Amino acid sequence: MKRAAIAALVFLVPFPATAIVRYMVQDMRCDEVQEAIDRDGAAILYRQASASGVPLYDRYVKSAEFCEAGQKAARSSVATADSKNCKVIKCEDVNRP
Repeated sequence: MKRAAIAALVFLVPFPATAIVRYMVQDMRCDEVQEAIDRDGAAILYRQASASGVPLYDRYVKSAEFCEAGQKAARSSVATADSKNCKVIKCEDVNRP
């Protein structure tokens, strides 16, 4: 009986999704990036840094409901193949100055 109760509780506890899609935004148009985020809810967008060549990553979301506790949705932008300022939403810590 205890095992069944514990198993039921485990299934009720929300866990963050671990599978998140990654997109190389340098090769995408702005509308493609926005459609991908809208479709997936959240996505990792990355690009190659021009000076070092090291990839730069960040997580972008469809809306505030995809942010974690203690975070808020903030407007942001990313550079895409057709725009230097493609409008997207990013989660930021509430206590961030």
